[in-house]
Amino acid sequence: MDKRGGFKMNKKGGFTDLFIFMITSFVLVVMLGIIIFTATTIYTNVKDKTSDLSQFHDYNGSNITEVADYSLGAVVSSYQALYWISVLLIFGMIVSIFIGSYMVTTRPVFFIPYFIMLMIALILSASISNVYERIIATPELASTYVKFWGSNFILLYLPLWITFIGFVGAIIMYSRLGKNEQAVLYGYG
Repeated sequence: MDKRGGFKMNKKGGFTDLFIFMITSFVLVVMLGIIIFTATTIYTNVKDKTSDLSQFHDYNGSNITEVADYSLGAVVSSYQALYWISVLLIFGMIVSIFIGSYMVTTRPVFFIPYFIMLMIALILSASISNVYERIIATPELASTYVKFWGSNFILLYLPLWITFIGFVGAIIMYSRLGKNEQAVLYGYG
């Protein structure tokens, strides 16, 4: 607790935010692509294997292909929303980095470590982007990942996005320095 009786907020800064953003975005899109690919493959195989059994009906009069359409087909069609949900989650993380940069109070001396971390993040983002490019170029997965148009744009150009997010975050973080000192001096912060 601080002197005024309130709890201290985490004042470490946004040094790790870029790393968390890169890794989370990469894992999110890869996992969603695998989930969609798996569900689509299972549904297609069930439809192919049961097409010969379409003359058999259950007690409600539905054949096995209709049951597959109502169950697995509904799952596959609901997974189509994951293409744009992934983009919204990634942009939500970008906005949270900017908000976190605004909420951090820091000293100008920490700009040098922030810049070093930004350079490390930039080098790592190039590797992640190259790995993602190899994953989406896999012939089996290409038809699934081509529909991730927004996420593909972000992850294939990840070094540019990291540069943009890092510099905008730094501008937001270090532009508040004068306002914080005035708030402390004049007592309105």
